[in-house]
Amino acid sequence: MTQQSWKYVLYSVMTLGLMLVIGGVGLAMFTDISVSMGVQGVQIIAGIIGLGLLLLVPSKIMLTLILMKASSNDPKTTKEK
Repeated sequence: MTQQSWKYVLYSVMTLGLMLVIGGVGLAMFTDISVSMGVQGVQIIAGIIGLGLLLLVPSKIMLTLILMKASSNDPKTTKEK
């Protein structure tokens, strides 16, 4: 895969992770799933948020490394001494 396609995939995974986290927090705040379902409801909410964080954090790190590598290889950004 090219570097541009990796960026696109990582941005997509990061967006999906962020949406899962926001959805899990929304479930916890605006529904009574944790009260009506008890422990199982809390586990579902925690699983959704956990999966979102599991997608979000590594994709941010990988994207940062890819962008840093691209900027270090770019001759316009390197300083000549």
